[in-house]
Amino acid sequence: MSASMIEDDIVFVDVPPWHILVADDSPLWRRVATEAIQASGNPVVIHEAGDGGQALEILSNRSIDLAFIDLSMPELTGDEVVDRIGKKGRMPFFVVISADDDAARIARMRQLSAYDYLVKPFSGEAITRVLKTYERVKARTSVLIIDDSETNRAIIWRLLERTVFQLDIAGAPDGVSAFELYVKNPADIVFLDVNMPGLDGEQTLRILRAHSPNVRVILMSGDQKSLDSLARYQATDYLRKPFRPADLDLVIHKIFGLALPFAA
Repeated sequence: MSASMIEDDIVFVDVPPWHILVADDSPLWRRVATEAIQASGNPVVIHEAGDGGQALEILSNRSIDLAFIDLSMPELTGDEVVDRIGKKGRMPFFVVISADDDAARIARMRQLSAYDYLVKPFSGEAITRVLKTYERVKARTSVLIIDDSETNRAIIWRLLERTVFQLDIAGAPDGVSAFELYVKNPADIVFLDVNMPGLDGEQTLRILRAHSPNVRVILMSGDQKSLDSLARYQATDYLRKPFRPADLDLVIHKIFGLALPFAA
């Protein structure tokens, strides 16, 4: 099948299906998950596993984009499957399923990079929420960091690389060069330092808004009073320095209207 076909002036592009693993020893919960995945309308290929051994084999031998993995399975537990595949560097974006919300287990799965932790009984809506987030995570998101400190830009850049989202990152040391960059390549999200020499954060925000009224701007400052004073300019959100990767994940979720994961 060709990558695309043209009918009159409309171009139809074949979208590669997502390969999704549903690993659970309960046929009931596999059905809940698979029906919700199929109802989403996304092109998918679903791989089912009834025990940890089957899940390990599928993850070892197939290219899986997204996985739902029950923690309590025979032969190998979900924890063991995630641990083994993670050591091979093959663990995809994944969500764990459990019969309980044990805090220690949640913490361990967060350390193993689980995106979410679904507790039974879960609904099809919970699966749909994960799929919506995965679609956004899978899409490339362009980010522009505006900060006069090269050190701060480097730190924020590294923190952004640790979020769950796939980001194309650029940086600028001042409002003028940032605006020039934005005009050439409009960013999906702008992280803007409030206190800069020359054009400060307030002036840069005004210029960006004049050019693009719907630009998503996250104001950053180590001074809460500075952020409060700029609230009238209706930035998309605010971050007080210093912040963590989890804070960036949180603000990006909010920007795109995504529900926060249970494990956040």
